[in-house]
Amino acid sequence: MPELDFVFDPSKVPDRVRWKQLDRQSLPSPLVYLGQQDIRIARVRGEWISVFCPLHKGGRERKPSMSVNVSDGHFRCHACGQKGRDIIALHRLINPSLGFREAVLDLGGCFHD
Repeated sequence: MPELDFVFDPSKVPDRVRWKQLDRQSLPSPLVYLGQQDIRIARVRGEWISVFCPLHKGGRERKPSMSVNVSDGHFRCHACGQKGRDIIALHRLINPSLGFREAVLDLGGCFHD
């Protein structure tokens, strides 16, 4: 197989295509986010919070079914099975019309080169 004479030059990639690094420090903490979204918190146990899942029954269930990790924001609903790795994923599930970039910007996050 012949070798290609191609050298990738990142300076020639247009700005709209370049990858930007997400600044996770600019995102709200899980506790702040839950408070902003009016998600009812039932109990706090160490690094985990039990909340009423906003994804099914409009958060009007009788018992809290979602667990959210306070340190990094990953979550799982034990009733409907929704899960995610951070607050961005939860925000996108609550607002399904948002893409990743739009969700980050909606949360007040920013990107860096």
